[in-house]
Amino acid sequence: MRNTIRPARNLFVVVLLLLTCMRIAFGQTYPPAIEHESLMTMRFYEATGGFLVEGLEVVFPPTGNEPATFMITKPGGEVVAEVPLRIERLEHFPSFALFRPAAGNPGTVRVGQSGDFVMAVKIGNDTITRLPFTLKEQVSSDPFKPGKTFVREGPWRDLAFLSVLTDDPNAHLQFNWWMSTVELPAGMLRPKVTVHVLANGKEIAASRGPVVPDTVDWYFYERRELYMPTLPKNRWLTLADLTKLNGEIALVVKANGQPIKTYKTQVAGGQLKGLEQSRLGFEPRTSFISPRYVDTTDRSRSTYSMREMFWLRKSQN
Repeated sequence: MRNTIRPARNLFVVVLLLLTCMRIAFGQTYPPAIEHESLMTMRFYEATGGFLVEGLEVVFPPTGNEPATFMITKPGGEVVAEVPLRIERLEHFPSFALFRPAAGNPGTVRVGQSGDFVMAVKIGNDTITRLPFTLKEQVSSDPFKPGKTFVREGPWRDLAFLSVLTDDPNAHLQFNWWMSTVELPAGMLRPKVTVHVLANGKEIAASRGPVVPDTVDWYFYERRELYMPTLPKNRWLTLADLTKLNGEIALVVKANGQPIKTYKTQVAGGQLKGLEQSRLGFEPRTSFISPRYVDTTDRSRSTYSMREMFWLRKSQN
């Protein structure tokens, strides 16, 4: 009897291990995280140093309705402000959801002080995403415009991303970035800003129609398409145009033709590289930056659309 039971038990263990391996290989699940673009584009009030929580996108949302909270804390953990959240599922996109302010809560968050802070989202007692930033109070020196304002500093200066529709191989590649007048050379006012794409040092595409930054606060320039002067017909840049190349890709933001900041990445083996933080298994998980999002703001389409994101960080040289 003992010899009969042991082989059966060993077989059970083998089958269990196989099922576990299959689950990891084919059905891997990941902890929830807040999509960074939705954090970085929250409405900001310069006069009060406050934010408005409207719809924070969560990737790999929890299956239940555990209580969630948006909060701003000091680096040591002291809570400055918080907003209770409710979950709103996105039809047709089971890997995404929205966190909105709980019923009866307006979603307003007031910081109103200078210093270093962390915006974060918790589900239950677990923090799923953290984003450090700084607020600095500025007092007007103009006697005709007295008062004070708050200026943000943080990832808006350094991060940008390329985006493209996931279900359309011919979709135009779009560049998304944040900009402030504090990045401009002294004395440069209302410049014409353009974006230029270089492959191994040679320009292959550029934006059409400049933008004109005129605010100290970080303004989000989104979905800027890039134009290729190709023969026999000019056309818009696509992801396929980049992935057929090899080597360095640089996106240069210029003001009146003068380079202001540059974002660099690589193409190798037919793949455009994003940040390491966008790898699905990246740790620490609270710093994970999702490589996809559901665009709920594009008014040119009748339905929500999923987009792939290639996050970039400003080059230091």
